[in-house]
Amino acid sequence: MHGLINRGLQCFVLSIYGNDVWEDVCADAGLSFNNFETMLCYDDIITEQVLDAICHATKRDRPEILEDYGTFIVSEHCSPAVKKLLRLGGETFVEFLHSLEDVYDRVQIAIPDLETPTMRLEVRSPKEYILRYEFYKCGFGAVFLGLLRAMADEYGSLVTITRESRVSAGIDKDLFYIHVFQDE
Repeated sequence: MHGLINRGLQCFVLSIYGNDVWEDVCADAGLSFNNFETMLCYDDIITEQVLDAICHATKRDRPEILEDYGTFIVSEHCSPAVKKLLRLGGETFVEFLHSLEDVYDRVQIAIPDLETPTMRLEVRSPKEYILRYEFYKCGFGAVFLGLLRAMADEYGSLVTITRESRVSAGIDKDLFYIHVFQDE
């Protein structure tokens, strides 16, 4: 897993739960270090061990932690640059939704070794959307659910988002059903 993701998890735990919990996570995960480097790549097993340790330390289940992490990415606790980058998707939440199909290609240009999901938006009506999300990292759709909800708030849009989690051949093939009541 790319160091950006692992460093993000580290910042999430430090900001929300504090240094003592992060130290416990590092020890429980068997890490020989306490800080992830953002531009390095780490074995996927390290990320899995860190996630298990976060769940253990916080007594919360993995989907809850991952959804909260997705929300954290957009929050004031995280780098403002991330929020600015996400806001480049458009002036409104609906424009942002339409821009998501291009995220994979844009990320590959900027950070080729950062693994990202592919997404396809299906427009059912001007207020009804289905976002098809595929990623070979199972369970990470929860991160995207948190990010989508936080971005709707960031845009000032009133929406409901429901995630239908599907796994096929070890690949997340989630569906996000999005209803936009009001888009600012």
